[in-house]
Amino acid sequence: MVRYLYLDYGGLPKYRRELKYSLISLRQAGGRDIAVYTDTPGLYANWPVEVVDIAARMPEWSGGGVYHHRIKPAVALDALRRFAGPVCLLDSDSIVRPGFPEEVAGKMAPKAVFAGVKCSVVMNGFELMNPFPPLKGFRTVLPHLGAYRYDVAQSWMFNSGLIGVSPGHEALLEDTLAFIDALIGRAKKFPTIEQFALSEVCRLSQAPVAEVKETFLHYWQGRRRIYMANQIVRALSPGWDDLTPPRQWAKMNYWAVRAYNYYHGVRHMFAGWHK
Repeated sequence: MVRYLYLDYGGLPKYRRELKYSLISLRQAGGRDIAVYTDTPGLYANWPVEVVDIAARMPEWSGGGVYHHRIKPAVALDALRRFAGPVCLLDSDSIVRPGFPEEVAGKMAPKAVFAGVKCSVVMNGFELMNPFPPLKGFRTVLPHLGAYRYDVAQSWMFNSGLIGVSPGHEALLEDTLAFIDALIGRAKKFPTIEQFALSEVCRLSQAPVAEVKETFLHYWQGRRRIYMANQIVRALSPGWDDLTPPRQWAKMNYWAVRAYNYYHGVRHMFAGWHK
């Protein structure tokens, strides 16, 4: 049984509304074993989830506040040890579609590969090869994999809007955290270090990566996120503890997103003229 994870820290209402929308979609798709890692545990006291208080761990897990996305693999590692079973961390800016739990469980199940039987690491989708050309020549030493160097021909990156790991992947996550720490001084220049680090560690460890895209919609891009903020406010009850599903889920139609953002841009342009 996969344990699903969400992460909430920092106290921004717009991100919490996204989490609520995503969690409701997960529950409607059949996901039930859910844990929320948060620095405000009281906020989720009435939700049907397990709450993990991370307030005291925030400085350590975020690299002293330098790179907050470091918290994601730290949470995944903690959850593996805490729940002793497969876990799947979802970014809050996501919508789960029917069939998601079955797809995730199927792709995380142990499979025979050339190196034996392994469980895949689940991520959202492949992005690109050679993701950070300026890192050419970068080297570090990882606790399990040992010496690492950036390879412009082989280095790759998957999107980490979804991270699914199983018992036995602890070393992968420990190396991922060490990898991030080696690059953390460049976090402002490379804002997706955590997904690059996990992708590279999987590649070098020969850990298979399975993509989940058909039943998982990750709307992290700016225009789609602006559109979704409006959709969420209109669709969900203002009562925080009311987890009633919306009458209709956002379709993320290309023309609907474009039309809304055109309207949004024109409205703000006129508002600026009248100041």
